[in-house]
Amino acid sequence: MNPAIENAPQADTSPFEELLKNFNYAPLEVLRKYAASLGTDDHMELLRALAMQAQMKDEVDNKVEIWEREDLHRNKTRLIIRINNYTHHAFAARTDNLDLSVDERNFIDLRPWDCMTFKIDYTYIRELGSRSKDIYRSFIDFGDDALGLRFDFGLRVNTSFGFFSPTLTPVRTARAMSTGTTPVNCSTRITHAPNAEPYRFTVELTLT
Repeated sequence: MNPAIENAPQADTSPFEELLKNFNYAPLEVLRKYAASLGTDDHMELLRALAMQAQMKDEVDNKVEIWEREDLHRNKTRLIIRINNYTHHAFAARTDNLDLSVDERNFIDLRPWDCMTFKIDYTYIRELGSRSKDIYRSFIDFGDDALGLRFDFGLRVNTSFGFFSPTLTPVRTARAMSTGTTPVNCSTRITHAPNAEPYRFTVELTLT
């Protein structure tokens, strides 16, 4: 008998593990963490909780898709932000340079195990023949001094002048950085970025 085969670890085929594999709204490791956070051995309770999370993710995805297809006024550009908080921590929106109202800031507070989205429509003005320009540079601080993060995002349009016509190059930025004494794993990725003006885009911020 081959010892390597004899001693190979068996795959985890527990009922909970098989149940988790039916859901793909988040990575399997995130689903395991979420299931453990519920503190239950009841399969139906776990199934209902996972189904609610999957439905919430679908609703966010549908909303993002609608916003991405919407026509904008010629002097507007849109940023869509989708946030996945795959942790058991809450992160209140603390400071920003968006001039948000109290209600708007409360709306973007991050609840534990929450998926949410919102959009910001910025003024897009770039005069013909103008040089490189920052269209917007914004930030939001979430959390507090113990457990927090800063989310920076922006759009710059660089202009290079050729013989016949200028060439426009959009520079879209989205960065997240842990700022508290306890590190937060956070990452960003741009998921939608049309090539034409006004260079709208969608960014996904994920906390794990």
